[in-house]
Amino acid sequence: MRDPIVTIALAGTSRQEQIKITTGTPLDALLAELPAGEVERAFLLSAGAWAIYRQAGTLAQQPTETYAPAGDESLPVCSLATAALIDRLLHGEQDQLLPEALERLRLRKLRLPFHLLPLALNATAKETRAALFPLLGERARWLSQFNKSWQWIHNYLVNDEGGLPADAETIWQEGTLGQRGAILRRLRAVDPAKALAWLEGVWKQEKADARTELLEILANALSSADEPFLEKALDDRASGVRATAAQLLARLPASALNERMRQRGQHLLSMHNGQLRVEQPGEFEKAWEHDGLTEKPPRHISQRSWWLFQILSTIEPTFWEAHLGASPAELLSKLPTDYAWKLPIIEGWSRAALTFKTQNWLIPLWSWWYEHYQEVQEKHILIEHGYREQLLQSLPGFVAERLLLDLLEHNPADDLPANWLELLAELARPWSVEFGQTYLRRFREHCAAEKFQESFNPYADFWFRNLLATAPALPAACFAAALLPLDLPEDNGWQIQHIRGQIKAFNEIVHMRQKIYEEII
Repeated sequence: MRDPIVTIALAGTSRQEQIKITTGTPLDALLAELPAGEVERAFLLSAGAWAIYRQAGTLAQQPTETYAPAGDESLPVCSLATAALIDRLLHGEQDQLLPEALERLRLRKLRLPFHLLPLALNATAKETRAALFPLLGERARWLSQFNKSWQWIHNYLVNDEGGLPADAETIWQEGTLGQRGAILRRLRAVDPAKALAWLEGVWKQEKADARTELLEILANALSSADEPFLEKALDDRASGVRATAAQLLARLPASALNERMRQRGQHLLSMHNGQLRVEQPGEFEKAWEHDGLTEKPPRHISQRSWWLFQILSTIEPTFWEAHLGASPAELLSKLPTDYAWKLPIIEGWSRAALTFKTQNWLIPLWSWWYEHYQEVQEKHILIEHGYREQLLQSLPGFVAERLLLDLLEHNPADDLPANWLELLAELARPWSVEFGQTYLRRFREHCAAEKFQESFNPYADFWFRNLLATAPALPAACFAAALLPLDLPEDNGWQIQHIRGQIKAFNEIVHMRQKIYEEII
């Protein structure tokens, strides 16, 4: 039988002089006492009373299964003030500072309070999840069973401090791919041979994606003992596995793959009248594909340039010092003038120096990219991008900062190279105190020297354009100096208004970092 309330709602009240609803329940007596009045009012009152009656009369569902309570927490909870700070960051306020705050919590072995767990478990970024996991505790693992989107937590191991848990082998055989990878990574750190044996034991039954992901873990503690297994992986049916195996073998200077690459490479470059000469690679050989080379190049790159780059990127750069009889700086000064060959060579050497961590090549290569950066960018024929950044980041932090400080010392504040400030984003963070103080001093000098005339464009000014990106890089010892007020003109021109807005945003970031350091101690 149709609900009488629904029937009247569908039919309407316009043709009815009065409303009389019967439900067959004790509610009918209550509805009969409603005062006479407008038909619509009587209907709405009746509908409301009926809705409340039905809700009040609904029996709570009995659970079909019971759940064991969450385990006891092993970490102390963070303070309420810290929790409030993390809450703001998780909601998007200065969220670029969230990784820094979470890392400080992890180092102090604190966990998030229970009320923040749903918000934390809803994180979707892989990096954020990894940073949050050590802070979630047992309650979060317990909660994850009630929400499928929270089950990412099970890709991590409960004890994330290194070492093997007692049930390591069970996790390796039965855990999720994320857990198995974590176990293999830990085992690799303490017993590389056993980790390799575990991987060999399950290799044939793993899917291609899993084989690739697990194979990458051999990069930790990589040695010649891994070479036979990696050579077999070069014949894998999955291209991702083959490529990973080739990359790992290329990191072993004495590997057979590297010897094959050196034999190919030595015929490609030679010294002729004090200049590097390139012998173009011939046809793509089938054996090259076995060693991880690919025949088809990216767009805008010629085939032979692509082949040359791939071969050079797998040869330890010191080979060229002996083969060509020159230092890294000398070799870089003798590159071909034709960019079709110059760029594959410089990119191949850069990739190889990063792979092998060849220290005496890093600074010469970085200097080359720094000097030719704009020129190279305009060619639009780079195979890869970001070498300048990667080379700088591969240097020890004090060495990388010294390179940029040298640029500061040799140029006045208002006449720095145009891309100097862009390089700041490529330094490891936080900066040293010396570098932070130098940056702040030069910034104030720039503001004092700048006349802020009507033609001044703050959007084109490198100092103001990069200001917000530098706030997260300052060391804590520089916070107070960074917040000192600047002496700006009093006028309200749009340029000054924009600068004030930038400085306000900069100060807000620094203030938030101050709170992070004050609360998480």
